Formats: sequence, structure tokens, C-alpha cells
Amino acid sequence: MKTYGVVMDRQRAFTLIELLVVIAIIALLMAILMPVLGYAREQARSRVCQSNLRQLCMAMNLYALDHDDLTMPFTHQPGRYWFHQLAPYLSERAYKDNPQEHLEGMMRVAFCPATKRQDRSGESFYGSAYLSWRFMGGEGSYGLNLWLLPDDPIYAPDFPAENFYKKYSDTRSDVPLLGDSVWVGSWPFDADSVPDDLTGESGYPGYPHGKGYFMGRFCVDRHKKAINIGFVDSHVERVSLEDLWTLRWHKHFKPNNDVSIP
Repeated sequence: MKTYGVVMDRQRAFTLIELLVVIAIIALLMAILMPVLGYAREQARSRVCQSNLRQLCMAMNLYALDHDDLTMPFTHQPGRYWFHQLAPYLSERAYKDNPQEHLEGMMRVAFCPATKRQDRSGESFYGSAYLSWRFMGGEGSYGLNLWLLPDDPIYAPDFPAENFYKKYSDTRSDVPLLGDSVWVGSWPFDADSVPDDLTGESGYPGYPHGKGYFMGRFCVDRHKKAINIGFVDSHVERVSLEDLWTLRWHKHFKPNNDVSIP
């Protein structure tokens, strides 16, 4: 009986070759599944990002309805920047006066899930493809199309006045409102250059004012050579980086189809 038991145990054990075959099969399955899982994770993040932008765009529409068809004035006063002004329309009134204590509430929609929040102890304020920005107590991953803020005594004099949308109703459904960005907003031009670094980690040229580089704040490789953009009618699209130059950012923007992304 003891001998029989030993024979049975030997028959049940894996040989070295069988074990290597099993390991090879597992490795093959992992090699097949990992890209699929990575793609599914990226798709999930992008969907959440699009949902965030849709909510922010709807909040801006509500703001304009309450303010005589106008967007908020451009200002550097604490508690009055565009993300502060939209907070009450996202059921987060306390954020306006104390943003740092209310980032985990409804204002989580200000963050793309593909980005990480900055270390508050750091000195950096600009974000990157994978990092949020910090400004006036607020934080986020999206930037505003600043051609929609004509009431701007600080920067507007530096730009052609005829490019601004004077009223919210002057826009069309295909005008970008908010999108993935390394900063709080920008004034894209059709002749702007493609940034050398699409991650933004090495810093972009021309900050805070850089003629010829303003599109670079939106041209970041956050969603596989694309970003998500919310438009004035609150619909959201995934837009490839080269197609950013084909959108109607301001009233006289001429679509540029000759842009290539490295």
C-alpha cells in the first residue's frame, strides 16, 4: 500500500516540462490581456473626463443665462475666477470662498482622472499631461477658451478685439468652451506652433504670455495624442491634437489642416 501511494503521488505531480508549459501559457495570456486591460482603463478614464467636461459646460450655460448672456469678467481677484464662479452651479457654493477645503466635493469634476494632483508644498503651478494645475486656491485639469471672456481688462488689450465672442449667444455649437489643458485657459490662434514637448513636463515656451504658442496649453498628450473638449452646447468630443487647429476657437479663426503632430 505504501508503494502504491508513492506511485500515485508521482503520477499527480507536475513535471518540469509541464510546469514550463503552464508558465508559458500564462505569460502568453498576460501579454494578450494587458494591452486590452490598459485600453479599457484608458477608455474608462476618458469617459469620466468627458462627463466632467459636460457638467462644467452645463454650469457655464446656466451662468450665462443668469448673467444677461455674458460670461464672467476676467479677474485675478480671489474667489472670482471662472472656476470659482461655476462652483455654485455645480452645487458647491462653499468652494467659491474656500476652494482648498472643498476640492473633494462636486468640484472633483475639475479633475481629469488621467491626471494627478500637485503637491501643495511645491512651487509649480502649471500642470502637464499627467498633472493638474494650481491657481488662486483652485486646482484642476481643464482650461477655458478665453476668447469667451471679452470683459478682460488685464490681457484683452493685447489681443484683437474682434476675435472675442462678446456674448455667449454669439457663439456656435462648434465653439470650444473647455478642454484638457495644462493651465486655466488660453487664447489659441490658427498659426500657433506645435509644442516640442507634448507632455508639458519640461515646460512650454511663452508662459504666461507667448505669442505663437497659446494652443500649446491644450495640445497635450493626455488621451493618446488627443484631448477631450466640451463645446458651448455642452456636447463633448475626443479631438486629436492635430485637429485642434481646425476648431473655431475665436470669431475669425481660420481652420488649419496642415498641422502635423510628432
